[in-house]
Amino acid sequence: MQLLIESFWIFALKKGGVVNNLIIIIVTMLLCFLSIYFLFQWPLALGSLAAWVTTGSFFLQVVHILKNKDTSGLSIGMWAALFFGVSCWSAYGAKLNDLPLLVANGITALMALIVIMLKLWNERPRKRDGNGRKIRRIPGIVLRPRIKKAKPLK
Repeated sequence: MQLLIESFWIFALKKGGVVNNLIIIIVTMLLCFLSIYFLFQWPLALGSLAAWVTTGSFFLQVVHILKNKDTSGLSIGMWAALFFGVSCWSAYGAKLNDLPLLVANGITALMALIVIMLKLWNERPRKRDGNGRKIRRIPGIVLRPRIKKAKPLK
């Protein structure tokens, strides 16, 4: 049995892709159930853990966007609604003097706002020259078109 388990882990680490994703899902679910089981008696600790893990997931999304510079698959409406919702939750936490609720939702609102700004920045209209290349505007530098050498007249 031990050999079978070790073989599976070696296969999973070499194979990558779907198997790694499956392992991540299984470990995450296991950690979730263990956290609920052991922290059920302490609601503040369980709530704080949940708040920090969900807030951390939005941080991972921001890092992913910054790394890949691709926001085409994100819905601006969903992120705007999320920003509105977590801002309201943050205000609610401030009203109740609930620090974990206030801080976690405040950070999540900041992350959602960053994602919205990155989406708008990455998908802004860009001017292109005649060859389909992007024209970049740099402050203080005047871009002049390249002039091809004239062909001699025959």
